[in-house]
Amino acid sequence: MGPEPGRTYWSDPEKHAWEGIWMNHPAVRERINTRVTGNPGLWPIVALPALVPDRIPFGSALSIGSGLGNFERSLAELGIVRSVTGVDVSPEILVEAERRAAESPEGQRIRYVAGDARALLREARNLDAVFFHASLHHFDRLDELLALVKRALAPRGLLYLDEYVGPSRDEWTWRHLLEWNFVYRRLPAAVRRTHVIRAPVTDEDPTEAIASSDILPAVEKHFRVISQKDYGGNLLSGIYPSLLRPDQPGGPPAAIFDRAVRSLLSREDRLLARGRPSFHAVVVAEPR
Repeated sequence: MGPEPGRTYWSDPEKHAWEGIWMNHPAVRERINTRVTGNPGLWPIVALPALVPDRIPFGSALSIGSGLGNFERSLAELGIVRSVTGVDVSPEILVEAERRAAESPEGQRIRYVAGDARALLREARNLDAVFFHASLHHFDRLDELLALVKRALAPRGLLYLDEYVGPSRDEWTWRHLLEWNFVYRRLPAAVRRTHVIRAPVTDEDPTEAIASSDILPAVEKHFRVISQKDYGGNLLSGIYPSLLRPDQPGGPPAAIFDRAVRSLLSREDRLLARGRPSFHAVVVAEPR
């Protein structure tokens, strides 16, 4: 399975909204940036040129699962690519991506293709980079997929992924939910929107985390990892959707909400320090 079964779901622009996502909270974003780049103000993709300065800009790049095109516009505007092709299963969402690219000062560097990423990869050769930005966890048969990515890359080509790499959708256990609910019930009542936290599985999108726990092993098999930066999300990604935010009706004061978020971040720091496998990671790798 790839994103095709989730095409209807991801053709809705509202499903790509950034507002209300746990990574969008300022304190969370600063912590993610710090965990990945060492600088709270430096986003992971902005730090890529310093990691591989001799390969920037990439002459030809593929961005798989492009959605509304935010990531491709960043790649072009930051000078990371000379040209990039965004691929998405939804032609409807690419209409909006193309419109936004046309308004970008570097939009001429970007083009979009609607279709199956595997089919495109089978034909591609000598790419300088392939990017997955929160899209690889929507694919199954990852060994096959990453073998195709490896074959499509030039010998010094680069794989970049910023991904959820935690439990797959069929791997959630009562232990995960018990931990989330234990932590959740200790937050102030003012920030708790739901009674309990359930497994993050939706029938609307059958591709969500379809084989996410296979991502890192498949990368290791086909690529030499240059850099892997874990940034957690073990608590925030599961608990944040159940929080009542200040911008919602009946929401708590911002100070109370922000204090609750910071307490979750501190708990995550302790989990990661004790060696808990991270739910999210930024990985930069080259073909073996």
